Parts: sequence; structure tokens; C-alpha cells
Amino acid sequence: MMEQMKQIKLADGVRWIGVQRREGFPIETSYFKTIFNLSVLPTEANLWICAHSRYILYVNGQELIHGPCRNDHWHHYCDTINIAPYLESGKNVIGVKVTAYPPFETTTEDRSNAGPFWAMGEAMGPMLMVQGDLEGVDISTGKADWYYLNDEAISWHHSFIAFWMGCTEDVKGEKIPWGWQSDLSIGDHFEKAISKWDNTVRFGEVPRLFLYERPIAHLIRKEIGGLTTLKGFDFPLTAWKTLPANGSYETILSAESMTTAFIYFRCRGGAGSKVSILYAEAFSKYDGARHYKEKRSDISGELRGVMDIYHPGGGEEEYSPSWFRAFRYIKVTIETGNEPLTIYPIRLIETRYPLENQVAFTAKQPWVQPLWDISMRTLELCMHESYEDCPYYEQLQYIMDTRLQMLFTYIISADSVMQRKTIHDYHSSMLPEGMIQSRFPSSYPQIIPIFSIHWILMLKDYYMETGDMELLERYRPTMEQILAWFRRKTGPQGLIEYLGYWDFADWTVAWGDIAGAPRAALHGPSTIHNLTYAFALENGAWIMDALGLDTLAKRYRLEKAGILERVERLCWAEEKGLYREGPAYEEYSQHAQLWAVLSGLAKGERAKSIMEKALADESLVPCSFVLQFYFFRALEKAGIYDKTEQLWNMWKELIELDCVTVPEIPGKYTRSECHAWGSLLLHELPRKFLGISPLAPGYEKVKIQPIGLYMKEMSGAVPTPHGEVHVGWSGDGEYFKINGNTPVPAVVILPDGTEYEVAVGSFSFEQ
Repeated sequence: MMEQMKQIKLADGVRWIGVQRREGFPIETSYFKTIFNLSVLPTEANLWICAHSRYILYVNGQELIHGPCRNDHWHHYCDTINIAPYLESGKNVIGVKVTAYPPFETTTEDRSNAGPFWAMGEAMGPMLMVQGDLEGVDISTGKADWYYLNDEAISWHHSFIAFWMGCTEDVKGEKIPWGWQSDLSIGDHFEKAISKWDNTVRFGEVPRLFLYERPIAHLIRKEIGGLTTLKGFDFPLTAWKTLPANGSYETILSAESMTTAFIYFRCRGGAGSKVSILYAEAFSKYDGARHYKEKRSDISGELRGVMDIYHPGGGEEEYSPSWFRAFRYIKVTIETGNEPLTIYPIRLIETRYPLENQVAFTAKQPWVQPLWDISMRTLELCMHESYEDCPYYEQLQYIMDTRLQMLFTYIISADSVMQRKTIHDYHSSMLPEGMIQSRFPSSYPQIIPIFSIHWILMLKDYYMETGDMELLERYRPTMEQILAWFRRKTGPQGLIEYLGYWDFADWTVAWGDIAGAPRAALHGPSTIHNLTYAFALENGAWIMDALGLDTLAKRYRLEKAGILERVERLCWAEEKGLYREGPAYEEYSQHAQLWAVLSGLAKGERAKSIMEKALADESLVPCSFVLQFYFFRALEKAGIYDKTEQLWNMWKELIELDCVTVPEIPGKYTRSECHAWGSLLLHELPRKFLGISPLAPGYEKVKIQPIGLYMKEMSGAVPTPHGEVHVGWSGDGEYFKINGNTPVPAVVILPDGTEYEVAVGSFSFEQ
């Protein structure tokens, strides 16, 4: 089932083209174009296109797509698009705006050449490759006449608030070559593009910018409206407005919901004016030490955010930043010069991965539907060309976040395309020492050792969801390298310690001063790290069993048993009835207890006891949103899933706070307003409330076991590769009734433990 990344072999003569470079390593933008004649219009005209680092494709002046799909140094993805609907008889023009990011910030103290962390640039400036034969008219780079013009309008400025996203733009409209995308002639300032190299492997030498087919679907591009004026001058929302000369004007617009969209600001006249467009997720207030957020509909605070600046050139102009922006609110500040400025409604083109929610349900509790909508919107906005921790601040694909986002995607859509690419992304990030990077693609390598364990969990998840044995075999060696890296960190007590890099475990207040690392890790072995590693060994053994590698499975389980024995002996605090954070540090957390249960160290009554204490004892370091998933799993494994009812309060509060997406962490000091690691309901409702999960790889058999009985009743349908499973149940603790329909064999488990084998079709049981 697994599809390898497909390399592309270009036709003979097709080459990359480039431009005359600038000195140093700035961010560079160039405009490429070619003009050609068509006597016969093709019914289909597939264009292959790639660029370094980003491009915007125009055909006869119409903007079609942004690309390419995010790359790393080994994989540059080539997009395919049918441009036939946009071609005309006679002369045609194809234009491509290309922006090239340097490999890293290199030359300026103000970081004005810093691209986004996710953009893995090369030291080669704007580069373009196009391949296309349109009914005998070859428009390929290296074969057709292509021309370029280097941009002089855009300057780049470092944004402190979201520096991971690189620079924002300051654009002088008078220097933009307006109409270049639709002009059917080559302007005087354009020069012949410089032919570079092809994509051919010779003598085993891999060419630069080696090309592969795009592995995921193109992003959604959908025009949306919905902007309203919150305060300030009456910004035009449907028509136009002329602002007098030599004035200052400010307005704040609301998109109602958080969104990710390309922004288009249109204006006329107003030479000498300055337009500042600030994008923000929420209003905030300041308590003298930190900015904080309260009710998200409260607009009495300050709007802080990243900003693009545009200086109108005096003509009919439409400015759009080179990349999409994330926002719920937009503040527009305009200072007019010596002539009036006419402005038009801001146009928004929403963009995101084409994720389709196929889960349907009805629930009795009023909080479920709004929280589902909040959670779903969060996941949508954290998926573009990769999974993202957040769309506003970083847009980086972190392993621990992503494992959960992948699970949510499987469940709600039965989609596995993005997940397959993601697993390969992290595999491609491996360092020579055997550890994979914690976020990837990323121009700045970062290692959070414990994150790599969640990549191993991705492998197991993928196999259970798809039944694709080939993928397990393909990435098994990478898993072995990761586990061997941890093994080499074993200290004199027989536990892993001093892992190095970043010992992050959770963004919880108690560890905020040491960047989310368990404090015990500063003093030697961490219980959290060791039990998480033991959990990884068990999952590694499971994968080896699936592959028929019994000897390796036994080895992993033997190593796991040794770790559990030593943690029990060195870290169990009899007087507290809990596991401390490490042999040398007296601190207690919910995290250590949940990993004790999930790793199999604590079982039966002890598992139940420590999880009940983890819930009741407020002195324990609590889990934030991301670890709640694993806290829920530990409560489930301890047989007390019903205790999760109280934990939903931190999500119900989001509704009361008028949040439209799930924030990064609970509480008022959250940074990101949109962090999909907290979209837990997307898992719990289908898997635990409706109770539908795979029992055999690829959903060849399903388990139907509702365990969130505090919901009282629920019905719904969940997609699988074989069709939808339908379930409806009701119960009051003493009485329970369930019915449904399944496209594959199933095991239905009632609350009293009674199991029923079900063939394909309808079922109905009660106790």
C-alpha cells in the first residue's frame, strides 16, 4: 500500500532557470514570465512547476496557486496544475512571482533576511522550473524564452512577536511592475533568464533541487467574506471609500472566526500614503509583567500582532503579501499623503488542507457541539502543506503535536495521505547520531529527545488505521536508531539521564522557568523520561511482533522490564503512594503517574489509586492540554474513564470565553490561540463516546465499546476505509442499550463486560 516518494524525470532540455544574484544573502523576489501563441486551445494542459523557495503562478493575469509544497534539502516537490481553462486563442502569458529565502539569517543585525523557520532555503536565490507542452507549443524553462525582473519594491522587517515566521513586508507600490502578469509583451526592464541545471542523476551525483511529485493535495482556495468593523473609521465592506489627504485613520475589523487567508488590499490614488495592516488572534491586556487574555469577545484591550506595510504608488493597485496570514482581527492604520486615497473592501482567499469532516453525531449535552466545532476549526487551521503547531506564530511541524493531529485526521476523515508524508518528513530529519529532529522541515535543527518517541507511536497508529505493513518495514530501521540513541543515555543507576538538547515535557506553570522540562531532569534520571522510554520500547516490541521479528521484540521487552524495575525501586514513594519525579528529586506530577500506568509499571489497584490521587491532589504538577490526551488514556487503562468527566471543564471554559479555536495552554497566559494538540474531543467523541476503534489493522475488524457513559446517550457515524460504522446508545448506569450497523466484523462490548461478535450488518444489544 505504501507509496514511495516519486522522483520526477524532466524531459530533455528542461532546466532550472535563475536570475542575476544580489550581493550577500538577502531575501530575494523575482518576476518570471514567458509569452506564447496558441492556435488550438488544448482541452487539458498540465503544467509541472517548482521554485526556490516559494512561487505564485499567474496565467493571463489570473492568480492560480501558491507553491511548492514545503521541502527539505533532499526533497523539492513539483506541483501539477491543469491551466487549460485559463488559456486563450492567440497570445498568452504565464507569470511566476518567486521569493527565495536564504539558508539562514547571515548578514544583517536586524534579521531582515530571515525567512520562516519552516522554509529550508538554499544559497542560490530565485529559481524556477516549468515543464509543459501545450499542443506542440513547449513553454518549458530551458526550452522556451523566459525573462525575469528582480523586485525593488519589497523590503523585509523582522517581527519579534512571531519571529519563527521570518520577516514581514514593507512594500513601495510605485516600484511594483504593475500588470506584468497580464502584459502580453516583455517590458524593457526584463532580462533573459539564466539557464542553470537539469534534474538528471549522472554517475550517482544528485542534482541540486532534486524533484519529487507533490505528495499531498493542493490547498483549498476559497473566497470568503464576513469582515465587520469593530471600532474606528467606517472601513468599506461592500463598496469603496475615499479618505481625504493629510489625515490619519484607523479601524479594527473582525473575521468573526480565526482564519488563515491570503489578503488582498485594493486602493486607488493616494501617492505618499502609508497603509499598515496588523493581524492578531485576540485582544490582550497587560498586568505589569505579562500580557494576558480574558473573554475573547472583549475588545477593550490591546491588539498586538505582526504587520505588513504598504505605500500606495498612486494608481489602481492591489497589494497582497507573499504568504497567507492567520488572524481573527485585522487593524488597518492609514496615513494619507498630499492626495486622497480611495480604498476598497479587503478581499480574503481562505487556504488550508482539504480536510473533510465525515463524523456525524447527536449529543444530549449542550457543550458538545460547540466544542466539536471549536476543535474542528483548530485542526483545519493547523493543516496546510504540513501539520503545524499553530498557524500564527510558527507554522512548524512538531512531533508531539503532530502525532495527535494525525490521529484526529484518521478519525474524522479516514485520510492517511498527509500522515504518510509526515512520517517520511521526520525520517528525513535524522541526524548522524540516530536522533530525529523535533520539528521538521525546519531551517534551524531542534532536538527534543522525548518527542521522537511520539514518532514511534505514529508508526503504530498508521498501521492500525491502514494495515500498511510496508510502511512499518520501511521505517523500522529509523525506529531502531531512535531507541538505540536512548539506550546510549543509560547512566550508572540503569536509567536514562541527562539527555541533553531540550528536556521539554509539558508547558505547565511549575516548569515554566525551565522551559517546560521536568525539574528532576536537572539532577539525574527523570521518571517521566524513563517511563516514556519504557512505553516506547513496548510499542517498538509491538511493531516488531507485527513484522514477525520476535527476537527484537523480546529484547525490547526485556529492556523495558529492567527500566520498570529500577523506577519502582528508586522512585516509588510509599508514604505518598505516588511516583516521584526522579531518584534524586522530591517532586510529584500527574505526568509521572500517567506514564507509570501507560508503561505498565502500575497496574490494577495501584494504577487506579495513583490516578485518583493525580486527580484529587492539587499539589501535583498538572498536565496542560497536550498531555491531557495521555492522562485520559491512563484513566482509561486504570478502569476509571468516568473520572474524565470533570476534566472537560477546562474545555467548556473555552466556550464561556468565546474562544473560536483551542489555545496552546489553559489559562489566561496562553500564547497561541490555535493549537490543535488540544482538539481532544475529535478523538474522545468518536473513539470513546461512540466507542468505535480499529480492532485489527486497516479496520478489518472494529471494536465498539462506548465508555464515556456520563454522556447518557449518543448516536453517530464514524468513517473507516470500508465505509461508515453507525452506533447509537443510551444508558443510566443500570440500564444500557446499543444498536448500529457495521460494514466489517465487529466486537461489541457492553459496560458489564459482555462481548458479542457481530458479522457485517445491523446489531442491537442491551443489559
